[in-house]
Amino acid sequence: MAIERPLVVLLVEDDDAIREITSMILEGAGHEVHAVPNGDAAEKWLETGKADVLFTDVRMPGRITGEALAQRHTDLHVLVTSGEAREQHGWLTEDMGYLAKPYDRRALLAALEQVAAA
Repeated sequence: MAIERPLVVLLVEDDDAIREITSMILEGAGHEVHAVPNGDAAEKWLETGKADVLFTDVRMPGRITGEALAQRHTDLHVLVTSGEAREQHGWLTEDMGYLAKPYDRRALLAALEQVAAA
């Protein structure tokens, strides 16, 4: 199922290069991206901002992990990324998407579409 409208994506990634490239890919596909470097900044943004999709790395510096973000914001579509296998993250629920690192443009957009359609 294709996404019928641009999405507002909160991108949470501590690696500057990955955050920048991922933002460019998502914006190039027509989505609105709010990129932050960690869970603490994501929580602060969510105090006033509204996202359709939370796309978060699992392991990041700061008090709030990607796992905590995903579990706190079940009102959003959640897409999680990690360099570790999905099986290593037993806390993931069926309605959360998972995208293994490294990923490319096609895999990213397909995973975003799948999680947004759920």
